[in-house]
Amino acid sequence: MQRLYRRVRPMITVVNPHHWLQDDDSFPEDPRLRSRMIRVAQCIEYGGPLPRGHVRETLVPCRRRPGRQACSGLLWVLKQSDDAIHAFCRVCEADEFLIYEWEDTIWAEGPMESVDVDAMARERGESPREPEPGDRDAALGRVLDILGSNLTTDQVERIIQRSEQPTSALQAILASATQPPSSSAMERLLPVIMDMWNSLPREELGGRSPETMLHDSVATAPRAGRNEPCPCGSGKKFKKCCLPSTLH
Repeated sequence: MQRLYRRVRPMITVVNPHHWLQDDDSFPEDPRLRSRMIRVAQCIEYGGPLPRGHVRETLVPCRRRPGRQACSGLLWVLKQSDDAIHAFCRVCEADEFLIYEWEDTIWAEGPMESVDVDAMARERGESPREPEPGDRDAALGRVLDILGSNLTTDQVERIIQRSEQPTSALQAILASATQPPSSSAMERLLPVIMDMWNSLPREELGGRSPETMLHDSVATAPRAGRNEPCPCGSGKKFKKCCLPSTLH
């Protein structure tokens, strides 16, 4: 713990946040100054709620390059006895900020209160951007935006209903993307496509969906005991396979 309380080196930047903020307490417009002020704000958010003499690791990366190699450390913040916040790196042992007069900034009490995005959208006369849980069309529209696809949700539904296999529908959707999809985009797309594949009615199924077909086949199959093999042929016990779906 000696490192935390040693004398601050001269290279540290002494900061009064209000000298850098605009008159309305917003960040400065100059990109380099703005970037530094954001780092200061993050250190205040981590260090403000600390008791005096306590230290906390942040998620703010160190920007030093000792020996011309990027430091792998994260900044730590220490609440000093005079309430100043000391920000430093324990990996390269470099000091970054000594922050005074931070107590009446909006970050002083830690993370700010959350904001309801739907309420914010309504105030601006906009539609909510986050899909409601279970809103399949909204979820699909969001994924199509991420992919950069120009397809509409109605077009995707028609593609799925006309495809012989889910992979055929998936390839058609990916072909409409403006760039190769990221792995995270694929992770969001696949469950939506499979949900639509199972729930959309299809002509070759007489206007029924695969889910409806499965439910009907289980409902009309000879009733199996809970611990007997499931009539669907999966090899699992009835209670661990199709029984739950017959109880809805």
